[in-house]
Amino acid sequence: MGKEDKTVLKRTPKCLLGMTPTKFNALQLGAVGLLFVPLAITYAADLVKQEKTFDTTANPHIGLSNMIGRVIVRAWDRQQVHVVYGTYSPQVNVDMDQLPQRGAAEKVHLTTRISDVKASATEKTVFYTLDVPAGSSLEIRNTEGRIDIEKISGDAFLDSTGGAISVTDASGHVVANSIEGDIHLTRPAGKVEAYSVCGGIHFVGATGPSMRAQTTSGRIIYEGDLVSGGDYSFRNYRGDIDLYLPASASFELNKSTVRGKFSSDFPTGRSQATHPYPGAHTFLGSNISSTATVRLSSYSGDVHIHRQP
Repeated sequence: MGKEDKTVLKRTPKCLLGMTPTKFNALQLGAVGLLFVPLAITYAADLVKQEKTFDTTANPHIGLSNMIGRVIVRAWDRQQVHVVYGTYSPQVNVDMDQLPQRGAAEKVHLTTRISDVKASATEKTVFYTLDVPAGSSLEIRNTEGRIDIEKISGDAFLDSTGGAISVTDASGHVVANSIEGDIHLTRPAGKVEAYSVCGGIHFVGATGPSMRAQTTSGRIIYEGDLVSGGDYSFRNYRGDIDLYLPASASFELNKSTVRGKFSSDFPTGRSQATHPYPGAHTFLGSNISSTATVRLSSYSGDVHIHRQP
C-alpha cells in the first residue's frame, strides 16, 4: 500500500468526529443516502476512455484496486471480461494482468497507478465499467469511490472507505465493507455480511440463508420476508434498526437494547422464561415450525419490527 493510501485510511470517519475517546473506542470495537441510478457512466468531454477484452473461463477471479472513481461490474453471458475505463490525467495508468498469460484467463487483475502523489483528486480519478461472466468471483477495492455490482453468482468481496456500495441480484457470498458509505443490497440470494461505521445498510427482498449487518451510527433497514431456518443478525451502536416484514412472518427473536426503545407489531407467541434476559428469546408470528432466527442488538438506537399488510 502506498503512502497516499495510508493517508486516506488513517482519517477519522466523519460520524466519529467530536466524540470522546471513550465513545470512540467503544464504537471502534462495535463496528468492523444511496440513490438508485442507472448502471452507466456519463463521461465528461476531457475524459480519455480506453477498453480491453480478456478471454476467460466461465468463473474467473476478478481483482480491481482503485482510489477514486465509480466502479461498475455487470454480468453477461460471454466467457470474456470486457473492461472500459476512463482517466482525466496522463499521471494515471491502469495495470492489467491475466493468469495464465496465454489462453483463457482464470484471473484478471486491474490496478490504478498514480505516478504523481501530488495530483489532484480529479487527476487521480478513474472510472471503470466491467462486463464479466456471471460466475465470476470479485475482489473490488475502491477507496473513495462507489461500487455497483449486478447479477453476479460468484463470491464478492467489496471494500470502500468513503464510497457507497450497491449489490443487485447477487447469488454468491457477499462481503461488503464501507466506513462512510451506505450499503444497499437488493434481492441477495446468498450469504451476506455487510459492515459500516457511518453508513446505513439496507436489505430489500433478500432470499439468502444468512444476512448479517453491523454499523455504528447508520440505520439498518430490512425489507422483505424471512427464509425458513434463516439466520439474521443486525447490530448497531447508536443508529436505529427497522425490520419491515410480511404479516405471515414467523421468527425467534433475540434482542438486546441498552438505552434504545424496542417495539414490534407482531404478537408474542412463546418465550423462554429461563433466559437471564427477559424477552431475549421470543417466538413471534404464528408458524412456529418454520421460524427464522433474528438477532437484533443496539446500544442507544431504537429497534422497530413493522408488520406489512
